[in-house]
Formats: sequence, C-alpha cells, structure tokens
Amino acid sequence: MPKRSAEGKIERYERKIRKLRERDIGRHRRIRVISSDSSNSEGVEDADQPELSLKNNAKDLGNSSGQCPTPSIREPEPMPEPELTPEPELAVEPVSRPETRTEKPLEPLALEATSLEQNPNDESAEPELDPELLEALGESTSDTPEFGERIHDSLAKLWLPLLVKGLPKDKKEKILKEYLIPDNCRLLQAPKLNAEISAAVIDSVRNRDKILVVHQQQLGSEITAINRALNTLLSGDDKKNAIQHLSNACRILSDLHTVNTNSRIKLITPNLDKNFLHIVQDAVRDETLFGNKLAEKIKAARAIERQGLQIKKTNPKPTY
Repeated sequence: MPKRSAEGKIERYERKIRKLRERDIGRHRRIRVISSDSSNSEGVEDADQPELSLKNNAKDLGNSSGQCPTPSIREPEPMPEPELTPEPELAVEPVSRPETRTEKPLEPLALEATSLEQNPNDESAEPELDPELLEALGESTSDTPEFGERIHDSLAKLWLPLLVKGLPKDKKEKILKEYLIPDNCRLLQAPKLNAEISAAVIDSVRNRDKILVVHQQQLGSEITAINRALNTLLSGDDKKNAIQHLSNACRILSDLHTVNTNSRIKLITPNLDKNFLHIVQDAVRDETLFGNKLAEKIKAARAIERQGLQIKKTNPKPTY
C-alpha cells in the first residue's frame, strides 16, 4: 500500500507538472517581444521556476516515505518554443519606426495645408489650362446670354426707344414708300398666296398669312435701304447719304423687331386669366416679354383685390 500511494502521488505531480508546462507555453505565446533579448531571457527563467519547485517537492515526498526507493521519473522532452526566440527584425526594430516613415511624405501636404490656411482666398495657385486643351473641351453651354462689342452710345439711344414702342405710323409709311423694291430684284417682294390655296384653307390661316406678308414686305424694304447705301458708296463718295440710308434700314428693322414682340404677346394673352389681362396689357418689355416687375404687379393686384373684398358691403339674403 505505501508503494502504491507513493507512485500515485508521483503520477499526480507529473500531471500537474505537464499542466503547468502547457499553461506556461500558452502564456509565452501571448507575450509580445518589444524591447530586447535580455528581458525575454529573464521572463523564461521566471516562468521555469514553478516547474523546478514542483519537481523538488516530488522528490522529497518520495524520499520521506522511506519504504521504497523513488522510481526514476522520465521527464517529457521540452517542447520547442518558437515564440520565445525573438526574431531579429522584431527585437531590433524600434516602435517609433513606422512613425518616422510616414512623417516624410506628409511634410509637403502639411506645408500645403498651412499655406492654404494662410491664404484662403488666393486663387492664383490654380494652374491655367492650355488654350489647345480649352479648345478641345468645347464651348460652354451657359444659360446667360452673351453680348458682343458695344456700339456707339448715340446709335444705342436711337434704336432703344424704337425697340420698345416702334415707329409712328406716319413715319413708317413714309420710309417704306421711299424704299420700293428694285425692278431688277423683284424677289424681295413678299410672294402672294395662290388663289387655289387661299380658297382651300380656313379664315384663321389666311389672316395669319396676311400678317406674315406685311412683315416680309417690310423686311424687303429694309434690304433695299441697305443696297441704296452700298450703291452710293460704290458709285461715289457721298458718305452722308449712305449713312442716311443705313439709318433708315435700322429704323425699319427695329420697328419689325417690335412688331414681332407684340405678336408674341397677342399669342400668349388669350391663355391667361381675365382678371390679370389689364396687368399684362400695360406691361412694358425689357429683357423679358412682360417686364421684370410682373411678379410685383401681380402681388399688388391681389392685395388690392383682397382689400376690396374686406371693405365690400355684404347684402343679407332675403328670408321668405
């Protein structure tokens, strides 16, 4: 019985030794090698001390029994511990090395950011594109209209009133009679509608065609006035007479421009509410067909209408 009890104790201690060794191996796997080889060696020595103490205790227990000699304990071969042998790259490489690698490429970016903070409104840093590249990109499609070269202020003062109100009726008839269609260029005359076609179409179409005939005839007179000016310059050096013909041509064209504006207004107004027709009819064109202040006029008209309803006397319905 004493021999068996001693052997059982020895086996039990061997199992504890194996468990402790396996636990220490798992613990060493989680250790991160950071500083140097000296610290690793100290950690290994400290980790092996529990194993030696347990072995000595097992031997002392076997000798203290005194009844049987202690059997030789075959210690298991130590398992290789690759985690405890630090690799040269991990042991030698300092922790701050990744930071030093990233600092160098970030320096120009930091300088650029500081320069932008100091000069946030500096647009000169943006490089200009090559004219050939701009031509390859194509023209811009902006909604804002593009205007050309300015004309003389005296000329602009002549045409602007005509573009709003047109020519007076008597002056217009006088200028048109002065510039009849040339005999050797009869196609400048507006072509007449064939009798067969006129009989086949409805009245509204015929009336619309008559309006277009008047516009086309006026355009022919304007072309005639320009040719008079060219003929004067080609045959002589009467500059004043040539300028007068050109001025009359511009007057006819400006009046035709106004006629087309009024035609557009007449085309649109039948589709509007009757309560606002008086506002539209009194509107004067500018960059828009009915003027830029049309919205303000409509708001004012609605306000007047609401005030009128408030002060209007309501007649009670008769009761029967």
